[in-house]
Amino acid sequence: MQTNYVVTKGRHLQCAKRQQMLSSTEKEVQTNLDEQHSSGEFREIGTMTDNNLTTEINTLKAENESLRDEVEELKTRQWSSEKISGDDKATQFYTGLPTFAVFMWLFRYLEPKANRLTYWNGEKKTAERQRCRSQKLSLIDQFLSVLMRLKVGLFVKDIADRFGISLGTYSKIFNTWIILLQKELVILNPYPSKALVQRFLPAAFKKYPNTRIVIDCTEVFIEKPSTLPAQNETFSNYKHHNTLKFLVGISPGGLFTFVSKGRGGRVSDREIVKGSGFLDLIKNGDNIMADKGFTIEDLLNERSAFRNIPPFLGQNSQFSENQIQQTRDIAEVRIHVGRAIGRLMNFHILDGVLPLSLNHCVSDIFSVCAYLTNLSPPIVPTNM
Repeated sequence: MQTNYVVTKGRHLQCAKRQQMLSSTEKEVQTNLDEQHSSGEFREIGTMTDNNLTTEINTLKAENESLRDEVEELKTRQWSSEKISGDDKATQFYTGLPTFAVFMWLFRYLEPKANRLTYWNGEKKTAERQRCRSQKLSLIDQFLSVLMRLKVGLFVKDIADRFGISLGTYSKIFNTWIILLQKELVILNPYPSKALVQRFLPAAFKKYPNTRIVIDCTEVFIEKPSTLPAQNETFSNYKHHNTLKFLVGISPGGLFTFVSKGRGGRVSDREIVKGSGFLDLIKNGDNIMADKGFTIEDLLNERSAFRNIPPFLGQNSQFSENQIQQTRDIAEVRIHVGRAIGRLMNFHILDGVLPLSLNHCVSDIFSVCAYLTNLSPPIVPTNM
């Protein structure tokens, strides 16, 4: 019992000493805290913290402003329809369309069809429709990029860089939209009836009131084909270059109303008329105006149609006064045809040498450019 009592008493003494030491330590800590507080040390720490936060906030604000500037710069570098929005001059320069309103009208007409597009790579169809979407190029910007290539004649890499997409993606976009545009523009530009042509017949045609259409041929340069037969078929003696030749029909008002598929530049005017499908449009009594190189009178006679061509000498040594006047009259009228073709060739994709990679769609490209010119103000006002 004595031993147990001593042990218990010792433990109580140890506990009492520990409590005394803890109490003493707490008092010292509290005293130190009070001294620090009274000396302003905590206020200094708080002030330092506030200063650090202010500095950090200002740094973040500066970084934020820098990032905003960078985003705005990237926006100005990357192309989109915003570049031409509301700017008719820019719209005309980059797309060939007369106003931004016309650009938007045509896009809205095409948009429902464009939403269902299956993209093409040359002549190969791809079901990977979302591949173009993954590049985040909107439909309206796809449309703009295609028109820019047609009108300005930009290289594919240039356009791909401007719109921030790959070369392969842009090729799919271009090939696909050209097919869509050709199909829809043909629908928007049906061959006009004789009554409609005469209703809007310009005064310049008053001496030829029965004219239904004026026809002509034009050629575009193409890259030299790889095979000898194709080289021979496309070599134009007139242009001294490999070309594709197109038959175009232009209304008296200066609108393209017929565009053939391209034929090798070696083909004659007569042969391209026979093989183009144009004769299927000719009706009884139609009057066709053409250059003297179109030896198609027999083809028209079979359809009870007629042609107006400038007189030519044949075996005569000189023109009569009537023939001279007729030549002048027809030349004056055909000036408008030259202006229409000139407007077409303002689509600069056509005034260079078209690469072999576009062989599969040259006819569609030419057709699209021709019918796009019809959306511009008329060359020959009806009161002229």
